[in-house]
Amino acid sequence: MNWKALILCAALFVFAFTARSAPITYKEIAMLLRNGETPRSILEETAGRKLLQPLTQREEADLLSLGGTPAMVQALRAPAMIASVDTAAAYKSSLIEQKRLALQQQKDADLQAARDAPTSLPAGASPSPVNDSGDKPMDLKFTAIDGTPVDLANMRGKVVLIDFWATWCGPCMMEVPEVVAAYNKYHDKGFEVIGISLDQSRDAVLKTTEARGMAWPQYFDGKGWKNEIALAWNIHSIPAMWLVNKQGILTTRQARGNLDEEIEKLLAE
Repeated sequence: MNWKALILCAALFVFAFTARSAPITYKEIAMLLRNGETPRSILEETAGRKLLQPLTQREEADLLSLGGTPAMVQALRAPAMIASVDTAAAYKSSLIEQKRLALQQQKDADLQAARDAPTSLPAGASPSPVNDSGDKPMDLKFTAIDGTPVDLANMRGKVVLIDFWATWCGPCMMEVPEVVAAYNKYHDKGFEVIGISLDQSRDAVLKTTEARGMAWPQYFDGKGWKNEIALAWNIHSIPAMWLVNKQGILTTRQARGNLDEEIEKLLAE
């Protein structure tokens, strides 16, 4: 090999090393997501690189709306994880842990909800008390974020999922693909979804629902955990998924984990 070839090889090595060790930016990650890269491949490709600047809450929400996962955002908060030799394993471990925490949160919320009686709702939305005995239909109506009037009474004859969620909630965003798939699969058979967003940013809700294909009405009042419908129904943790049968009666507060099975059972009634 002559000296010119040696210089060329050295230059290529320096370029590759520099590109590999150069800091990564939010814009670069967002571009990779827009181009169809998976969160796992992005973490593997950027192993050893650190964020040029910490992600803001707005940037984290944007990455989630573009198809990023909570585990990916968590990894980007911890440069040591990005530099791990086994990024894929760390990513998988983070997913499992977030799922476990989400299930525990739901269990705690269900226990608390069983102890508390629902309060009355301020003007603008009007649910009746939750009745698990199955003899009283729920009453819920509001104006959705896009101006669409929503009234659960008008959905009699259909199975309805009431989904309490938020864009900043990692476990909620992990559940979105399953809810979207169920909506696309069963909507023509009489299945509807009502979203109750505990967000404070209207833009975050609109961007996320559009990017993720969440084509159902969303209640949004910008009050976060003080969301009026969530307060009225004693929602203490999210995600919380409730299923209402064709008669408008709440049948379960625990639709997560076996959503398809529950929907099919109620549609067959």
